[in-house]
Amino acid sequence: MTVDEAGTDGAAEIAELERTFMDAVRDRDMARLERLLGGDFTLTTGRRGREVRSRAEWLEVTDREYVIDDYAFEELEVQHYGSCAIARSRYRQVGRMGGERRDGAYRMTDVWVRMPDGWRLQARHAQPVAGD
Repeated sequence: MTVDEAGTDGAAEIAELERTFMDAVRDRDMARLERLLGGDFTLTTGRRGREVRSRAEWLEVTDREYVIDDYAFEELEVQHYGSCAIARSRYRQVGRMGGERRDGAYRMTDVWVRMPDGWRLQARHAQPVAGD
């Protein structure tokens, strides 16, 4: 895994938040996820019929249907811009959702925004890596 700090100290903090966030998803730590998600968080996957999920929808699915058995960031690059940061990754997981396997590699782009009380994940785009 690489963290491109783009000349700032904040990139390492965001890289750590990426791992903290995915640990919370794996552990179904809904209280931690509530604290880490921004108020208008959206997940964009392009999955037919559910291309974009709202914060409430994503939290419900994560709490009830989404199970991660294991995950790893194969690549992680963070660009830090003061009160905003973009984390791009290649992420691999072993998991399932609603009885269907969700194993494989994904490309993810996360947008983190610094709020008065800390960093919040405001947007995520996740797409499976074709042929992987």
